[in-house]
Amino acid sequence: MTSKRWTNEFLNEMRGVADPLADEVVKSVIESGGLEEFNKMIRHLVNNRDALPESMPKIVHDYFEKTQILPAWADKEKIIRGERVFDLYGPEMIMMLFFVSLPYAYATKKGSHVLAITAELTRHVHRRIFRTAQFIMDVMQAGGLGAGGRGVRSAQKVRLLHASIRYYIAHKKQWKNEWDPSWGLPINQEDMAGTLMDFSAGVMRGLRRAKILLSPEDADAYLHCWKVVGHIIGVHADLLPDSVSDSFILAETIIDRQIGKSDSGKILAQDLTQFIQGFLPRWMRGFSATAIRHLSGDKIADIIESGPYNWTIIFLRMQIAMFDFIEKIKYRFPKAQKYVRYFTWTLIDRTVLYEEGGANYFEIPDTLKNNWRLSKR
Repeated sequence: MTSKRWTNEFLNEMRGVADPLADEVVKSVIESGGLEEFNKMIRHLVNNRDALPESMPKIVHDYFEKTQILPAWADKEKIIRGERVFDLYGPEMIMMLFFVSLPYAYATKKGSHVLAITAELTRHVHRRIFRTAQFIMDVMQAGGLGAGGRGVRSAQKVRLLHASIRYYIAHKKQWKNEWDPSWGLPINQEDMAGTLMDFSAGVMRGLRRAKILLSPEDADAYLHCWKVVGHIIGVHADLLPDSVSDSFILAETIIDRQIGKSDSGKILAQDLTQFIQGFLPRWMRGFSATAIRHLSGDKIADIIESGPYNWTIIFLRMQIAMFDFIEKIKYRFPKAQKYVRYFTWTLIDRTVLYEEGGANYFEIPDTLKNNWRLSKR
């Protein structure tokens, strides 16, 4: 696979391709057990990342058995190295989800509509963003992509959730009426590939802008982990880049094709900035908009109307300047990282402790909590 294959003709074709395997599972559950059985399955997928109960239909168990098998090209050593990269830079990588990956996703004028149309996603802003962050945590934690790993399980369930959204949009009157066929199929192959690149190339793009430079080997290992995830969630093999440089080409190709203003993107961006700002002290008001503009660029910020810079750009630039310093002390003085990485540590720490209605949404393994010097619950 080379970048020359990612032509407009090919990507236009991919907008009409979904995921027959997962779509058939969802269709079968509904047609055999009705909507109640389907909703029961979806609730379980949303709230539980552990093993499925025996009461689930056989086709669901068969699906999980089949899709847990990693591709033949999966490299265990690269996966372990990718996990180590996350062990070192996880807080910053999660921040890049907030300030780069999601803004880029919201700037796609066709792909962003599915997020805004589905009421479950738009009503529960915190829950939606937490689940996305949790997905990254599940995938990139040690053993996440190993046998029985939480990352494998989460990716399998995300794939079925995508299929359920496609089914609802095709059959639920309200959603069906809101969907424009010119957008392609909901959560189609191009949109899935674009999201995968947001989580991989997009995160690395943000790290570069924050002056955190991964070695070529570390960048390749991190991308490899997400290619494995792409395989599990059903991304077409021709949309999995061969190299880090190709991942940036694919990411830019898709955003150049899809970038544009939409009411959906604007609403989602407003939700995101308010969500982030809620975890920051009052004196940092406006920082979320500043960080999106600085790390994603003016073009993306203008498209989603995330807001202008304010005086907090001074603080952000100081924080970025300190990242270079971290490289000199990260092994000798690990406890000092908590204070040098003030912003990323503060935001991650507060999201870990966040509860809504007595429920905590964000789970981090104890090993990472210890490595990142986060607060104990």
